[in-house]
Amino acid sequence: MVARGAFTGRGHEWADTKVPGLVLRVGRQGGAWYLKTESKTVRLADMSLPLKAAREAAERTKADLKSGLGVQKINLMTWEAAHERGFTLANARDAAFPETEEEPSDEHRREYGPWEYQDLVDLYLAEKLPTLSPKWAAQFERHLRRTVDSGMLKRKLVRAIEAKDLLHARDRVRKAHTLSAAADSVEAMKAALDWALGEYAHLAGLEKLEYPWWRVKVKVKYKPNTRDHTPRLDELVRTLIVAERYRALGGTAKETTDAVLGALWATVLTGQRVGALTGTRRAAVIPWEDGPAGWMIWTWTGAEMKKAGGSPRPHAIPMPPQALAAIARFDADPTSPFLFPSTVPGQPLVGNALTQLFARLQGKEKAGKKSGKTEQAGLTVRPEGDLFERYGIRPWIRHDVRRSMPTYLDMHRLAGSGSAILAHRKAKGGSDGSQEAELAQAMTLKHYLHGQRLELKRPGMECWIKAVLEAYEAEKARLGA
Repeated sequence: MVARGAFTGRGHEWADTKVPGLVLRVGRQGGAWYLKTESKTVRLADMSLPLKAAREAAERTKADLKSGLGVQKINLMTWEAAHERGFTLANARDAAFPETEEEPSDEHRREYGPWEYQDLVDLYLAEKLPTLSPKWAAQFERHLRRTVDSGMLKRKLVRAIEAKDLLHARDRVRKAHTLSAAADSVEAMKAALDWALGEYAHLAGLEKLEYPWWRVKVKVKYKPNTRDHTPRLDELVRTLIVAERYRALGGTAKETTDAVLGALWATVLTGQRVGALTGTRRAAVIPWEDGPAGWMIWTWTGAEMKKAGGSPRPHAIPMPPQALAAIARFDADPTSPFLFPSTVPGQPLVGNALTQLFARLQGKEKAGKKSGKTEQAGLTVRPEGDLFERYGIRPWIRHDVRRSMPTYLDMHRLAGSGSAILAHRKAKGGSDGSQEAELAQAMTLKHYLHGQRLELKRPGMECWIKAVLEAYEAEKARLGA
């Protein structure tokens, strides 16, 4: 009828008796299958499509409209083309209407696999972080999570990760931070992959992996700068004097807080690791009942101390009254649970407060904060310049006191005492037998506090603190401070 031009006007329609809304519309130019709904009319296919196939196309389109997906035109076109090419009904159905599996939930995927990279990071950190000290745990998590926050690695299956993914992550971190940060992040990624391969290869999809390729194919050429500064006694005390004299440095209205100055004094007087020292609790400062008058004992738990040889050990040092008095001058908040409180209520001073203090004293400029949404950040300048250079102080960092103190005590034949003060596993320095004799003597002492060998530490503390306080007074008089 179409070929003869027998149709006039707009043509004719025939409604299917089994599928409501399915019609065959035929006009002078040809015919097509349509689906009529209350809101729209959808063209399904040319009239050459068999009736059975047209009914299935109509039913599927109804379901798509009802579910909110809308008309899937590409599916209808594929369905029509498959029949034109002689596909079987089953093959045409597979081509046009492939079965889609519901994406598994995060919980299901993590329990049964296969893991994505974000799963690996979350699960590895959940097991790893409790084994680390709080300070290192926060750093380690930061190293690893920043590899998830950028790029396309987050949703990638662990089994599909390639060397280029780690290298791209390295480059992104290096660009955003530093080469050192990139090295830390890559090592954290390798550790996570090691863990997955060794313990959960069946869930990570690594069960067929023959060797950990990431240990061979991915490298970061980075060598930490070695620090071997050993500041002299006069340089240490001049630093104290300069920090006290220049509390308000130009370029900012802020002043160095009492807590920071107290922590600086405590660092120079005790040589303790700053992470534990700045977190010293008042409740952990106790009288030395069997010791000299006025002495106190500063104590730290194993969790607060740096791990030595893989196991945390508690630590304590005896503090003479002269040292306590020097530090007490900067006790601005006796109600705080910490000796060196932060400006944040209930929190201790953070260790990098001293690093920031040294940067200010050395005249290092700092990027300022934005004061508005559109205003550019400025630069905090230091008009006083480098005060370390002005006062003849070679640059040093807070950890360097741990070299100055034992070096000085070694010259006074107190190397063993210095080693005990600094919580070293083995006494360092001195090869003339003095240390061995000193340690042997300590084994006969009766005055211990939970095995802390306080009597061994006492002469070293007396010698060093006396030297620091005398040098401080001498330099203060010389500088007219």
